[in-house]
Amino acid sequence: MRIGSTLLLTFLLLAPIPAQAHTDLVSGTPENGVVVSTWPAEITLTFNEPLQVVDGKNSNAVTVHNANAEELSAGDISVEGPTITVPVKANTTPGLVLVSYRVASADGHVVEGEYTFSFGEVSATPVPYTVKKNSNTAIYGASTVLIVLTGLFGIWAYRRRKE
Repeated sequence: MRIGSTLLLTFLLLAPIPAQAHTDLVSGTPENGVVVSTWPAEITLTFNEPLQVVDGKNSNAVTVHNANAEELSAGDISVEGPTITVPVKANTTPGLVLVSYRVASADGHVVEGEYTFSFGEVSATPVPYTVKKNSNTAIYGASTVLIVLTGLFGIWAYRRRKE
């Protein structure tokens, strides 16, 4: 019976933990890769889940840079559920525009990413949506080591008791 309990406990501890879903960018306005001839007054990003706002304070950021690397973000960012909007300054520089974001989902996971569109002319090949997820590598690594050590200790204790 103890062998079965030990093996069951070891199996449960070593079983993979399902990954939690994180916030993903669903769309942007202007969209990724498009060419716009009229400069927008604001950039809007929509995610697949609500974004975090704590006590009325915004913990999210969106920056917009033109082809000359000038920051065009202007004014306060507004967040309504899964949508974040940033007003932008007027832009007279044609070319590639970079939209970068760092947002916190309602459950606290932070996601960073960026995409591009062109203003006035077709520029370099657009960069697809990229998402950098907050990595907890140290926590996962320490947990894995602890699980393996617990399993090895269980086997050692079982064998020692049997002698």
